Amino acid sequence: RLNRAKNLCCGFWGVDPNIVFTKTRDSNIMNAKHSIRYMLSLDVKLTLADIGGLTDCDHSNVIHSKKTFSNLADTSVDFAAMNRVILVDDINNKQDVLRTTVSNIILSESTPLNQVDLICELVKRS
Repeated sequence: RLNRAKNLCCGFWGVDPNIVFTKTRDSNIMNAKHSIRYMLSLDVKLTLADIGGLTDCDHSNVIHSKKTFSNLADTSVDFAAMNRVILVDDINNKQDVLRTTVSNIILSESTPLNQVDLICELVKRS
């Protein structure tokens, strides 16, 4: 997930993914950092501390990045566009996971009743 976020956000802001987490205050690098942290926060499996560990900061920096990104997405055309890109990527990623899960269940030799219930639950969520 981190590599996906880095590639997507760094590509959008024109930043080298290898230097995005350096200690610089360049505006495009900061925009990419905020975008990456915001994108990772959409993953419900990651805590603020997890995101901080992945992005070389602590949980308070992640909170700041999320707030900054949300505020700028409301006022800046560039951040609003980045937000749309992130949301589309998030939807596509969830659909890919759903397809893979359903495919694995359907293609198994025998599909127990609890697996059928799982498919129904996944379809309801999508």
